[in-house]
Amino acid sequence: MHRYPPSRFRARVLVPSALVAVILTGAAAPAGAADGETAASLRKRVAAAQQKVEERQAAVPAGPIDDLLSGISATLDGLLKSLAGLLPGVTLPPITLPELPALPALPELPITIPALPVTLPPADSVPEVPAIPEVPEIPEIPEIPEVPDVPALP
Repeated sequence: MHRYPPSRFRARVLVPSALVAVILTGAAAPAGAADGETAASLRKRVAAAQQKVEERQAAVPAGPIDDLLSGISATLDGLLKSLAGLLPGVTLPPITLPELPALPALPELPITIPALPVTLPPADSVPEVPAIPEVPEIPEIPEIPEVPDVPALP
């Protein structure tokens, strides 16, 4: 008669709504409060994140090679951090990529584009357009014979 057993309704509707009611009444605390996170530590995390954003904005725009090298460096840093987490007590030295030497700036080259010669032919030298030939007469289409009716089924 039912597509799902009645317990399915309780699991989908009643349990989450009961959990919301318990949290709102203060009988249980959200996960952040259970971790002991205070407003001061939250402010510190926000300030650290804001500082990282400001550092990235202050960075000089780099070329595609510098972007590639910084992406590789970030990947290697993440890999070292995950390895340090897997191997407690072992400290790995940071991996640094070699710096590219500064390339000399290209000198300014005086570029002048020569003017193109614009000469139009005289109006008398333009040939006349040939006349359009007449459209031939279309022959009449013969009458289409009538199709006999489909006989009735017995």
